[in-house]
Amino acid sequence: MIKGKILVTDTLFILDEHVQQLENAGYEVIRNEKPDLQEIELIESLKGIDGYILGGIEYVTDDVIEASNTLKAIVFTGTGYQGHIPGYKKAESKGIKIGNTPYANVYEVSEWALAATLAMQRNLFALGPNGSEKFSTVNSLPDLSVGIIGLGRIGQKYAEMMNGLGARSISYWSRQEKDSSFTYKPKEDIFKESDIVFVAVGDEAGDDFISEKELSLMKKNAMLVSISHHGIINEKDLYEAITENRVRAVLDIVKDKELFRSLPSDKWYGSNESAAYNSLSFLKRSSDMAVETLISLLEAGEDQYRVL
Repeated sequence: MIKGKILVTDTLFILDEHVQQLENAGYEVIRNEKPDLQEIELIESLKGIDGYILGGIEYVTDDVIEASNTLKAIVFTGTGYQGHIPGYKKAESKGIKIGNTPYANVYEVSEWALAATLAMQRNLFALGPNGSEKFSTVNSLPDLSVGIIGLGRIGQKYAEMMNGLGARSISYWSRQEKDSSFTYKPKEDIFKESDIVFVAVGDEAGDDFISEKELSLMKKNAMLVSISHHGIINEKDLYEAITENRVRAVLDIVKDKELFRSLPSDKWYGSNESAAYNSLSFLKRSSDMAVETLISLLEAGEDQYRVL
C-alpha cells in the first residue's frame, strides 16, 4: 500500500539510492528534473503531493503553499531554507512542516569561497586566455587583512582556511561576540579596515543588510566575498560601487545575472547558478539527511532537522 506521494525536484541532490530508500519506505516518488521550476510549474507539480524535497533552485512562494492542499512536509537541501521558501510563514500557518540539511556543506562552501577569493585576488580571470590583461602585480595574502561578517560555521571555516594560508590578520563581526582566536570588531570597522570582507550571514539578517552605507566604508579596491542569499546585499548598490571602481566582488550568485556579466572579470566573479555547495561528498551527506528527515516528518511529525 502506498503511503503517499513525494516530489523530488532536480536530479542533482537526491541520488538514485535515496529514491529507492523512499520507495522502500512505501512512498511513490515523482521526479521533476527541471532545476528552476517557475511558480505555475511548481504549483502543478505539487498537486496530490504529500512530501517535497526541494532539490532545485525554485522558490516556494505564498501562492505555491496556498495551492498545495495535500502537502504535509518540505525538506530543503541546504541550510538557509527561508531564501528558497519565502512562503515559510504561510506553510507554518497551514501546518506544513519544514526541515533542512544544516551544515552538510560547511567545507564545500568555504572551499569555494576561498578558491574564488584567491582567483580574484591573483587576477587569474583577467589574465586567462579569455581575459583582457597580459600582466599584473597584486598583493598576496600575507599583505592582506581579512574581515568576516558572520562567524558561524562557514565563517569560522573560511577564517581558518585563510589563516592557514597566511593572511596578515583576521577579524570578525557577529551579532554576539564569540569565544574565538580571531579578533572581534564592530561591523563598521570590519568594512573600513579589511582588504577582503567575507559575508556569511543567514536570511534572518534581512534585506539590504549590506548596502551603500557599508560599501562606502570599504577601502578602494577592497574585495567583498559573499555566499549569502539574495537580498542580504543590495545588488544595485554593489553594482554601482563596482562600476565606480571602488570595490571588487565575488558572489555565489546574483539575481540580475545579465547586468553583472557586463562587468570586467577583474572586478567581479559569480557562478552561472548557485554552485558553492556542490561536491560528491556533500551530495551524499545532504541526500542522507533530506530523505531521513522527510520520512520522519511525514510519519512522526518531528525530526532533529525540523526548522518549522
